[in-house]
Amino acid sequence: MGRRHLFELEDQHWLPNQLRSLVTDLLQYQLTTFELYKPIIPHLKKVMQTTDCHQIVDLCSGGGGPLLQIQETLVKEGYPVSVTLTDKYPNLEAFRRIRQLSGNQIDFKAEPVEATNVSSELKGIRTLFTSFHHFQPEAAKKIIIDAVEKNAVIGIFEFTERRFYNVIGTILLTFLLVLFQTPFVRPFKWSRLFWTYVIPFSPFICFWDGMVSNFRTYSTVELQDMISDMKSETYTWEINQLKSKFGHHITYLIGHPAKSGQ
Repeated sequence: MGRRHLFELEDQHWLPNQLRSLVTDLLQYQLTTFELYKPIIPHLKKVMQTTDCHQIVDLCSGGGGPLLQIQETLVKEGYPVSVTLTDKYPNLEAFRRIRQLSGNQIDFKAEPVEATNVSSELKGIRTLFTSFHHFQPEAAKKIIIDAVEKNAVIGIFEFTERRFYNVIGTILLTFLLVLFQTPFVRPFKWSRLFWTYVIPFSPFICFWDGMVSNFRTYSTVELQDMISDMKSETYTWEINQLKSKFGHHITYLIGHPAKSGQ
């Protein structure tokens, strides 16, 4: 199935922040409840150990994604880590809630942060969870180049995939899942119920963007092409797939400065 960069409603600047937040909050709930990114924990521990870096700068954080769960798991397994959430459209309400739940181990930038040009002051392992597919190939490559030019570690993780199974699953299940899960999403909001059950904008956005996300996701071959002209002697790259729950696969790219003699 070839890649198709169809438009996502969440990406549109005209979409009200209230509706965008409802969608990213729901995605954060799903990623956490179903632990979809749990299989990448060993890979994060490995790169933390290799680079001696215990800070994560999460790009395109949305509603916080799986970061609270990942941070808590790493701490429990003996890998203390601090996290900074960032986004082009910061969901400050969600960020503040996650900071409180983490006991201030997770902080955030209130100002917009462009993933293609991250300030050198934001030091740490750059991560993108379920967000890299939002970028056209040229911009996606610029995200990687920016990390390399600033000698930063980068980890890209996507549980969406261009597979018939994923697309059909999105078509058949999205509306039912959103209708069932919405009352459990925190923080509770009457507006969330209104835009789900009275005027069903939230289910429609989740359905459309979820389907499009699968069409947009880069394959391992396409990720390899993006880094093909980057000097292998200066950076170590790992690109692969992991099995996750419910038949999903996580496509990932991890890059970090190579050790001398490596």
